[in-house]
Amino acid sequence: MLFLIVGLVLGNVLLLTGSVFVLLVVLLAAALPPSSGVTVERLLSRVSCWAGDSITISRRITIREGVGLVFFHDDLPPEARIVEGSNLRAVWKWPGTTTVEVSYSVQFPQRGQFTLEETGWESHAPFGTNRRMYGAGGGRTEVTVVPRIRSIMRLNHVRVATKISRYRDHMADIGGGANEFRELRPYAMGDPLNRINWKATARGNRSDNLPLVNELDPEAQKSVWIFLDIADYMDVGTPLTNPLEHTLEASGSLAQYYLTRGSTLGAFAYNSLTGSGELLSPDSGRKQFQRLVRMLSRLKPGSPQQDLLQAVEWCKRFLFRLRPEVFIITRLDVLYARPGQAVPSLGRFKAAVDRLTALRSRTHRLSKVRVVHVSPQSADAGYRDLSLIDWEAERVTEELKNGGAAVIEWQPEEEEFIVALVRHMDAYR
Repeated sequence: MLFLIVGLVLGNVLLLTGSVFVLLVVLLAAALPPSSGVTVERLLSRVSCWAGDSITISRRITIREGVGLVFFHDDLPPEARIVEGSNLRAVWKWPGTTTVEVSYSVQFPQRGQFTLEETGWESHAPFGTNRRMYGAGGGRTEVTVVPRIRSIMRLNHVRVATKISRYRDHMADIGGGANEFRELRPYAMGDPLNRINWKATARGNRSDNLPLVNELDPEAQKSVWIFLDIADYMDVGTPLTNPLEHTLEASGSLAQYYLTRGSTLGAFAYNSLTGSGELLSPDSGRKQFQRLVRMLSRLKPGSPQQDLLQAVEWCKRFLFRLRPEVFIITRLDVLYARPGQAVPSLGRFKAAVDRLTALRSRTHRLSKVRVVHVSPQSADAGYRDLSLIDWEAERVTEELKNGGAAVIEWQPEEEEFIVALVRHMDAYR
């Protein structure tokens, strides 16, 4: 307006023309609102994946009103890594309806439950004015990242010196047979729910109102229990190659094998962040494997305040009922007594193993207790010498073997868990 008045007073045509142009631009910018009518449709290639896998996120963006620049962004969890594309996109909106399709890929190196918030957008009015509009769309999406579990049934991926037929014989030694019916009996604590005979229960007239359970042949019935140590000393190294993730992988592989053979499986994770541990009640079938995977996905490491002896005491009502074969997955080098360091007591660990070994199966044989030592990799050792860690684990292994326990030494950097398990069974044949 000032330039227009000065141009009129001085009669300067150039100044008048410039002032009128600037005035028209300002009036046009004030009249044009920021873009609105924004809708976002978001589609994920999958909502569940293994740790370390990628998920493709596609967005279909539609802008119906206004003119100007519109920014779109997805707030990702801090654990997510963008491996392709970008979660930020700028779109210029022309008159009419504008539709844009964009996609990018993210990787979740850690297991857990993650939330993808709605896609946020911010529209700017044209010509650089400060008029803006904000919004979000696309809906929230839950993504489940489960620990990577290698199939223990993939015989063609096993690289051992023995032949396939011998491998199958070894695996048969630790597996269970088909369940065979023997008799009906009242329900007791620890019995899997899928073994309740509802028809017989409905026909019965017991005074205690307990359901009847199908008792299986002791020679055919197989029960397995897994103790997982998830203390913070297991969570060292990279997210995908630390002993904690390998512990979850080994437990998942064992569960997959036993459950596919009709066995009953239970598990307990001690030294978790909750302090009281995570219990998986014994059961069998495909649903039990899904329950285990969900439990493994939400486990968080905690301080080593709960040792194996306390975990055995916590689960004793199930152990005495099932008389299972037991797998204990941990790091044995942390049990080595070092002067001036507060570490879990080897004596209490041995006492827990002795208590588990003393459980007699229904065939009146001592229960098998196998301790799996997950050796940290070179990148996970930190400031400590890896050879020193192996030496400490060997000292503890000798004491456990002298006490009657079977020890499986697994180095994930060199071999898969199934190879270590087969080698262990070959040594004990």
